Amino acid sequence: MKKNFLVKGVVTLVASGLIAGAALAADMKRIAISTIVEVPALLDTKNGIIEGLAERGYVVGKNLEVDYQNANGKMDTQLAIAKKFIGDKPDVLVPITTPTSQAMIAGNKDIPVVFATVTDPVKAKLIKQYIKPGGNVTGVSDAAPIVNQLQLFKKIIPNLKKIGFIYNPGLDNALATLGWIKEEGAKMGIVVVESPSPTVNEVLIATKKLVGKVDAIYVPNDTTVISGIAAIVKIGQDTDTPVFTGETGHVASGSIGSVGIDYVGVGVIAGHMVADVLDGKNPGDIDAVIAYKVLTDFKIVLNKASAAKMGITLSDEVLAMATEIIE
Repeated sequence: MKKNFLVKGVVTLVASGLIAGAALAADMKRIAISTIVEVPALLDTKNGIIEGLAERGYVVGKNLEVDYQNANGKMDTQLAIAKKFIGDKPDVLVPITTPTSQAMIAGNKDIPVVFATVTDPVKAKLIKQYIKPGGNVTGVSDAAPIVNQLQLFKKIIPNLKKIGFIYNPGLDNALATLGWIKEEGAKMGIVVVESPSPTVNEVLIATKKLVGKVDAIYVPNDTTVISGIAAIVKIGQDTDTPVFTGETGHVASGSIGSVGIDYVGVGVIAGHMVADVLDGKNPGDIDAVIAYKVLTDFKIVLNKASAAKMGITLSDEVLAMATEIIE
């Protein structure tokens, strides 16, 4: 009788362990994060997503599994990652950047999607509208605070009348930024002069076409053009043509300055949205967000040395506005 009791006890313990293990597995949530390329702003976004989820009680290794993949700038790799992720059926897909988001949404009808760092999700056809976007997609736009940027540029160059815009016309985010800077520039008496660069090899040519025709050059957060930022900066320095960028992370590469948002903050907002979905909310019922309307404590980064090389002296008033100065 004692032997039977021991056997039953062991069986009961094993069964209890299996039940506990099954319950733990059931409580574990899985998300899949991907980005087209790894640059500081996008890595900050990814880290912010993890931080935002932790704030809501979803902690990696405790009740959350994260599959993270980087496409290394290759769209065919990104499409392969998207296919794998969709096949794995995580609880939420979390794409970072416009092309990554488009890849994750194509062919996916069931898995919830929360995007981050997408300039214009409506133009990119990720959602139909920001308020209750519907379907299974929502997320965060990292549209640049164009008005604040132009105001800074005007303080640096008071007689700014024409600003050059180098961009890849095949990128939705670049086209969206072009539309906004034209609209806001017109209100300030600034004309935008376009110079398309469909490929990396054409960046140098597109930049040279603007020299002598504009008072300054604006480089948007365009992956094609940004890859040639060193060449653009050199032309700016050689010809005394001021160069500004749409993202503060590129000021260290030699642009005079920029006004930007905190990308960790962008990620945190997206992380909270992912948590809402994991809690059972429908993505289509969660309003999409334009980050600069929420994160209003902007970063103002100035490159004093580069400004001098482009024939610009930054005034004490302008320098006092900066949150970071690169000497």
